[in-house]
Amino acid sequence: MGLLGIGVSGLNVSQTALRVTGNNIANAGSPSYSRQRVELETRQEQLFGAGFLGTGSDVADIARVIDQFKIDQLRRDTTAFHALDSFTTNIGQLDSLLASQNGGLSDGISDFYSALEASIQDPSSAPARQVVISAAESLAKNFNTLYDRILAQRSAINSQLTSFSAQISSLGVGIAELNGAIEEQLGRGQGAEPNELLDERDELLRQLSELVSVQVVPESTGSVNVFIGNGQTLVVGKLANTVDARPSPTDPGNKDIVFVGQGSTQVITQFISGGKMGGLLDVRNSTFGDAINDIGRLALAFADTLNQQNQVGLDLEGNVGQNIFRDINSSLTSGQRAIVDSNNVNAADRNVNVTVDDVGALTTSDYTLNLFDDGAGGDLDYRLIRQSDNTVVTGALTLPLALPQTITSADGFTITLTSGSFQAGDNYTIQPTANGARDILLEMTRPQELAYAAPIATDANLGNTGTGTISAGSMIELLNGAGQPFATPGQLSPPLLIRFTSATAYTVFDNSNPAVPVAQFSGTIVPGQSNKIFLDAPGALPQYTGFQVEINGAPAAQDEFTIGYNSNSTSDNRNGVVLGATRTTNTIESGTLTFEDAYGTLVEEAGTRTAQANISLDAARSLLVQSQQARDSVAGVNLDEEAANLIKFEQAYSASAQVISVARQIFDTLLQSFR
Repeated sequence: MGLLGIGVSGLNVSQTALRVTGNNIANAGSPSYSRQRVELETRQEQLFGAGFLGTGSDVADIARVIDQFKIDQLRRDTTAFHALDSFTTNIGQLDSLLASQNGGLSDGISDFYSALEASIQDPSSAPARQVVISAAESLAKNFNTLYDRILAQRSAINSQLTSFSAQISSLGVGIAELNGAIEEQLGRGQGAEPNELLDERDELLRQLSELVSVQVVPESTGSVNVFIGNGQTLVVGKLANTVDARPSPTDPGNKDIVFVGQGSTQVITQFISGGKMGGLLDVRNSTFGDAINDIGRLALAFADTLNQQNQVGLDLEGNVGQNIFRDINSSLTSGQRAIVDSNNVNAADRNVNVTVDDVGALTTSDYTLNLFDDGAGGDLDYRLIRQSDNTVVTGALTLPLALPQTITSADGFTITLTSGSFQAGDNYTIQPTANGARDILLEMTRPQELAYAAPIATDANLGNTGTGTISAGSMIELLNGAGQPFATPGQLSPPLLIRFTSATAYTVFDNSNPAVPVAQFSGTIVPGQSNKIFLDAPGALPQYTGFQVEINGAPAAQDEFTIGYNSNSTSDNRNGVVLGATRTTNTIESGTLTFEDAYGTLVEEAGTRTAQANISLDAARSLLVQSQQARDSVAGVNLDEEAANLIKFEQAYSASAQVISVARQIFDTLLQSFR
């Protein structure tokens, strides 16, 4: 190989370098393009008498300039950023909705109690009562609207999950196809890498990392295997599996992420993290689920508390009060609090009711009920799991089941297996509060039915000689059955007489026949202080009557006090005052929160999580920018550098051409010497 050959090799190398540089410049605007460079190798030198002489150079490879660690880091930071971006966007919408004056509940609760407080100042005013009814109806609709809007956001999230599942599957197919093309090109190029195909695959992997966290494992063949979730193989070589979003068997309102492999399916919702899909699942399963249950619990507590208090009063027409809102345990609502797992055998024939017994004990969690057979025989075992903390309550039901069968809970509700072929292996999702805001409905239509008056009236005998006094009395609850104090309309059943046998001892009489009162029970007081006559909590009759009175001062022997029906109730507002006081009563969360406190806590938690998410999003955005810049600093096209390379390679090309020219001149001179 002489001087001419060296010059030709230089021309070829420089020409290739110029083409590569031109290609870099042409793709400078492509974000997925990795700049390329020519890798040279020196030709084998030859031995001459004086030593070894070089023979020029060849192009060994046209390589991508990349740092795989920086590419992997960019992929991880992309996943983290898009997870937070998706989470922040959706929780921000929820925060705005809860805090909105138009869509929230704060103003509605305040307006209701303001109307109630104004009305009880003049309990006989029909217009003032109508304002209360209107405010109650508006508040119920606020609950309904807020529920619908949260559900609409959750539905939008489920739709996005369906779209993202299709995108993940499509990207998986694209990566698998590129794997096949890359393997083929590596074979044809005898190891030379198809740079543009590799860039294209890296871009698809980056796009995939926007949607979900991925693990990428390279193979010696040039392919990559891609895993998502808990190691589920999305791509292996040239084969791609798919991902789908399908209605959850335990909650059809939510979509489960399902991995569809070769002839099998697997629910992987709980394993998905990162990316837009992970962010959506996080906000849907935690924040949105909590919000729906929170406002549901508030609606149940509000409706039940107002209903129960109105039921122990007298309305403007002298009748015992009725429900203001729909009964929280109506047959319609209680039958919709249990979701039968669609995977149960003969799932359609199961009927399960869930009744709320104590609104103060309700949590905001959903529950899972499993029926199973422990093998001991003779019973059907159950496991009730509170999903928020995985607290488990276990028990057994005697076989054969004598339906209806009840399963009690310490969290304020009872599950009743009403009908169906219940068997081991059955699963149910129990949602005591999820539909509360949807189901609240104003039942009272006539303002006269607001029960502001207390049903009982007390009096002291004019002949009393002591200084004892009796309170006006307050209602606790209406009793059922034989103990009902208002079994006969317009009467207290029975009217009562309290007669002191000494300054400290008394006997309570059934005063149905004042001529011959019948003794019920006896007790004692401490003169000079307030003394309750009856039990405050349900207990044995007649000591518990469903109402309470107090004796104050110092009665004398033979002093008498009577308790009867309040026959003049139009101007009485004693029960109305108690209705108004429910605003400041700690009713929710085991008696630690008022209605407004409970809603304020929900709004505050959503606001706090939104603020925290925004801070995390800013940090993730900064990291993503840094990762992108780090990747671009290695793989990105620098036009200044490429311009310098153009000059360098152009000069090298010219110099190689000059070498060829010199070689020709030498050859011509050599030919002339032989003429």
